Amino acid sequence: MAALAYILVIIYASLQPFIDWRGLSGGFGDFLFEPRPRWITVDDVLFNFAAYLPLGFLLALALCARWSTQAAVALAAVACVALSFTLEAAQQYLPSRIASNVDLLVNSCGGVVGALVALLFTPGQRLGRTVAQLRQRWFVSGVRGDAALILAGLWLLTQLHATLIAFGNGDLRGSLDFARWFSHTPGSYLAAEAGVVMLNLSGLGLLLASAARDTAAGYWRALALVFAGACTLKIAAATLLLRAPNPWSWLTPGVAMGCAAALLLLLLLTRLPHRGRAAMAVLTLAGALILVNIIPENPYRPAPPYLLLGRASHILSFTSMTRALSDLWPFLALLFALYSLAVRRPPTY
Repeated sequence: MAALAYILVIIYASLQPFIDWRGLSGGFGDFLFEPRPRWITVDDVLFNFAAYLPLGFLLALALCARWSTQAAVALAAVACVALSFTLEAAQQYLPSRIASNVDLLVNSCGGVVGALVALLFTPGQRLGRTVAQLRQRWFVSGVRGDAALILAGLWLLTQLHATLIAFGNGDLRGSLDFARWFSHTPGSYLAAEAGVVMLNLSGLGLLLASAARDTAAGYWRALALVFAGACTLKIAAATLLLRAPNPWSWLTPGVAMGCAAALLLLLLLTRLPHRGRAAMAVLTLAGALILVNIIPENPYRPAPPYLLLGRASHILSFTSMTRALSDLWPFLALLFALYSLAVRRPPTY
């Protein structure tokens, strides 16, 4: 499921905005034999490599269930090369995109490296065996446990999007102009910012709790790992994407207050029975979605000028991908929470 979901993300990032398709001005595949484009930058190379590395990793792990380790890695590598070639060839028909043999090479290298890294996580290796044991020990088996972990993984990816508020997924203010109906002061903005963070983090924690075998030490360790990963990605986004002089600029007083409040709330709500956790997950996620869409724009956090430059096309594609995930994630999470609410009790097999 994770591999298929990530393939859809790659397709979206490679072919958006999906408009103004045209006929070929030259021969099909001519981009393979063109000289090295002068507009390729180090950032382009790094982003393309990083985009395909998880794909190779996820495909190799998925194929290991049906093929030998060597065959799975080889098939995953071939699949990454084939997907990259297909998307680069499709970009020949989009005037807003440029098919590039350098992109094809870098994408393929990222996919191959990701497939090779997956060797460390196969069940036959010590690291892979340890991860599999922790997954079985901490979360229920089956589709529900897998879906909760995939949602957590997608939530981590959304942290690379520069949202209005850190951890503020589901920002639809571009389509829903609700903020103009509410008056705000600096104090109320601080409280609203803390509320968005508290409700979003609580919703994520309750989603994981609804698929956890119990809410003992294992659950809290998994939640701590997810939060630490989110903070790391926030720092990476501030440094690499936003070019912020302070990589901790996203950690405002409101965000810190929201994180502390979410921890206290989870300490209370995780004591509820399974269906109670799922019900509270629905309420917190819905509350966060409403609150983030009635907060006005922050004039002190404008869009970074670097992302508005024409030469940042690869970065703009990457940010549009993470923004789409950020906008969609709360709705996916709400669907999962409603499904968990309908389940009488978590399976223990």
